[in-house]
Amino acid sequence: MTLDWLTLIARWLHILSATLAIGVPIYVRFVLMPAAKATLDDEHHTRLREALTKRWRMIVYILIAVFLATGFYTYLVVARWEKLPSDLKTRYHMLVGIKILIALAMFTISSALAGRSSLFAPMRQNAKFWLVVLVLLGLAIIGLSGVLRFTDSATGGTP
Repeated sequence: MTLDWLTLIARWLHILSATLAIGVPIYVRFVLMPAAKATLDDEHHTRLREALTKRWRMIVYILIAVFLATGFYTYLVVARWEKLPSDLKTRYHMLVGIKILIALAMFTISSALAGRSSLFAPMRQNAKFWLVVLVLLGLAIIGLSGVLRFTDSATGGTP
């Protein structure tokens, strides 16, 4: 068995971007926000939020691009689903579709929270809620990924 470096790198980047997409909202919502609220006055809190958002914005866009590129590469090129029996292919594609829709919702929320558009200002003002939504969506994707991986492995696919 030869090692497919491109697939390995794509998988690693996909997992890394997923980890950041869920890990950073967990950190911001449950560590940074409470600590900043407890120790900073309103003016300094606003300045900190603006500085963090400015730095995080570009990373969000890069993560989305990497996540999409590596996800579609894995789905279309690696195509583990091709080895599945036809009855499992339908379920596999349905779950991948759900996973993609949830990921698109995460991308929208992440972009809205990191962006500057006045259209999404109400979301930024209620960031605590939307960060929890991001975490829950991320956990749903992790759960679906596990089901997809188990389906693939249980039918003779490469783990």
